Amino acid sequence: MPAVTRIVCVVLIAFLSAVTGAAAQTSVKGPVTVFDFTFPEEIAGAQRISFRDYRSIRPGLGYSAGYQQGNLIGTVYIYDDGKQSIPDDPQSPLVKAQLEQSRRDVLGLRQGVRVKVDVKEDFTIEDAHGRTRLICTAFAITGEDGRPRDSFSCVGVAKSKFLKFRISGVSQAEARRFANAWIDLLWPPS
Repeated sequence: MPAVTRIVCVVLIAFLSAVTGAAAQTSVKGPVTVFDFTFPEEIAGAQRISFRDYRSIRPGLGYSAGYQQGNLIGTVYIYDDGKQSIPDDPQSPLVKAQLEQSRRDVLGLRQGVRVKVDVKEDFTIEDAHGRTRLICTAFAITGEDGRPRDSFSCVGVAKSKFLKFRISGVSQAEARRFANAWIDLLWPPS
């Protein structure tokens, strides 16, 4: 992994840790199931490298697992944000608000760090039946070397919880491949 990509990933991870506080991280072998949602040990060739429980620092934050394959760094979150009912529609105002918060979190990276963050585009990811499962924003994060790196934030709903992806270090096509592997796991093409 190029040094600048590692720096951008480290900055993203440090920022997200600061935003969410010091969550309990555990090293767990095998699949981990929470909220009737399973974080596999491997998906689409990416290995799970972390598992975090955020509930102890703030109820509603849920859990996350980090995955890595080559340059791909993907963090998958499952949480309810304290909401009793979450509509199973990524285009609902509640889910759009989660994507907007995620966007603000990523844009906040530029504070105090010599990193430039630009929003590139919004897009959706559909399941095999054409149903929108994730709403996403693509970012260009430019480090001190002046080279932009792609980063993505996607939000949807699974198992009556918010499902969020933060993916960096790869192209949109590779980010989609990682997200599509999850979509196929959660909503099999049958």
